Amino acid sequence: MGKRYVELAAGEGHRLINHGCVVLVCTGGEGGRYDVAPVAWTSPVRKEPAKMLVVLGQRHQTTANIRAKGRYIVAVPHASQAQLVRQCGSVSGREVDKYEQFGIEAFGGEQVDARVPAGCVGYLECELYERVEVEAVEVLVGQVLRAAVDEEAFDGRLLTERQAGKTLGHLGGAAFCVPGDEVLGVEKKG
Repeated sequence: MGKRYVELAAGEGHRLINHGCVVLVCTGGEGGRYDVAPVAWTSPVRKEPAKMLVVLGQRHQTTANIRAKGRYIVAVPHASQAQLVRQCGSVSGREVDKYEQFGIEAFGGEQVDARVPAGCVGYLECELYERVEVEAVEVLVGQVLRAAVDEEAFDGRLLTERQAGKTLGHLGGAAFCVPGDEVLGVEKKG
């Protein structure tokens, strides 16, 4: 017997495909104030030259910072940073300095004036390439200037079966998932 499918509201359909890793978009702002915002809607656009997109609300401080500076960092938080992701999404960067409020230990990018929360699996330093407004959101395509990853978490691919490569998938609201230890279709070395 086949599966039984139930109707899902069209506006909830994204939850079927949105469990890829959540990221933290890190920006520099006016007066040297940095911001960091969790974002679940991201995608690679092309490999060469490397481009990726993020979808942000038009009224967010992160969006304003990217419009003003033209550069940002997309950081991939480790699964152990779920609380940090929740905290950063709980307040506006217009109202508070999230790094100060939450005691976020961070380091600066090499090519982008933004702060990467320490402990992230990896990060991509980006320059804004194209911006498309769609109703209340902006689709931002950035060209990747530099990418870096924890050497324990990568060997030609993200090693999600290792503790160092565990990321967070966003399921909606405060619900997250973590990749399992089994990787299908890959022969184990040694």
